[in-house]
Amino acid sequence: MKQLDWKSMMPHLIAIAVFLGVSLAYFSPVLEGKKLYQSDKVNFIGMSKEIKDHRAEYGDEPLWTNSMFSGMPAYQISVVYGANLVKHVDKLFQGFLPRPAGLVFLYLIGFYILLMSLKIDYRLAIVGAVAFAFSSYFFIILEAGHNTKAHAIGYMAPLLASVLMTMRGKWLTGGVLTALFTSLMLNANHLQITYYLVMLFLILGIVKLVEAVKENQLEPYLKSVGVLVLAGLLGASTNITRILTTYEYGEESMRGKSELTNDLDNKTSGLDKDYATAWSYGKAESFTLLIPNFHGGASQGELGTDSETYQAIKQSPQARTLIKQLPLYWGTQPFTSGPVYAGAIVCFLFVVGLFLLKGYMRWWIVITTILMLALGWGKNFMPLTEFFLEYFPGYNKFRAVSTTLVIVEFLLPLFGFVALHKLLEDSDKSKKSKSY
Repeated sequence: MKQLDWKSMMPHLIAIAVFLGVSLAYFSPVLEGKKLYQSDKVNFIGMSKEIKDHRAEYGDEPLWTNSMFSGMPAYQISVVYGANLVKHVDKLFQGFLPRPAGLVFLYLIGFYILLMSLKIDYRLAIVGAVAFAFSSYFFIILEAGHNTKAHAIGYMAPLLASVLMTMRGKWLTGGVLTALFTSLMLNANHLQITYYLVMLFLILGIVKLVEAVKENQLEPYLKSVGVLVLAGLLGASTNITRILTTYEYGEESMRGKSELTNDLDNKTSGLDKDYATAWSYGKAESFTLLIPNFHGGASQGELGTDSETYQAIKQSPQARTLIKQLPLYWGTQPFTSGPVYAGAIVCFLFVVGLFLLKGYMRWWIVITTILMLALGWGKNFMPLTEFFLEYFPGYNKFRAVSTTLVIVEFLLPLFGFVALHKLLEDSDKSKKSKSY
């Protein structure tokens, strides 16, 4: 029997230990049994109480609840799919940690898997995973209680790693992992994040098709696509009940087609344009990816005693109280809990990559980044937004178009740390060649 190669496993064990430590250190109150107050989670507890009471009393799943609106399907609020065993695998990727620490661990380990699949040095992969995981938006949604969104974001990286592995000709391993992570991502139950990731895959597929044609590798490319389609369908089939019921309900909700409007220019086959684009990032506001408070920060924020505002009101007895709850944000969104900040170093490394990295990877990452950034502008770049709302299937079913910036926050550190790895690798080779 072949023994475990502990030497080769050690870097990964170190990474896991670091990620567990970081997750628990940041959310150390969970070790005392405390829970993060999340407004959306509190609302969910109230909405699902009737359903949970029925489940506890009768031992089965209710399909309808009267506690929301004038009544609605209970499976859109809370349902337990007992036969879906992938939930046990999901616990593994969350490090068996309580939330939200488990979701941060998922951010970290997922991005680490992606960088390791690209042959990045494990030490860089650990740092890169931290850079990705600590993008501001990923913590803002945890504070708000958008747990399903955070859950789905955590599986973007390992799913992309699986797809790229399949594209490199590792059809069996890549196909199995693609099916697994597709299942896990859909089990997270945030279709908007999944939808944007599929858009990324389409761009990746087109760029790779051009490369395959140029290099006369069309047959392997088509085999890879076939494996990915099969794996995707297999992964989706484990969540088919949830997907189909959501689709069915969506057609009967405000996301479905309706003739009840006197403003046809505002209407789509899904959500109204003004509703879908209410949370649109400003064009200039996009600089928050580099400078966090470029547009002021959160709608309600705190200033220090060294600020000009405090100096102007410091004679007031309530001055110290007033500066703790000020309307600091001046962007185009109705309100926000904070900016989308990826990090100045991450942005710098991304720019370095534009000059340092060649080939297909640069093209699909740059194209996707620009597209997702522009779609995040929503009503501030209406020609592109209207085109997607009208002609891109399913796009008009989702609100808060600024959510596309999740993909931008994903690709900036990915490209940046691949560039950093190459830079260090080239530097090392140069040193070795000079030593002879």
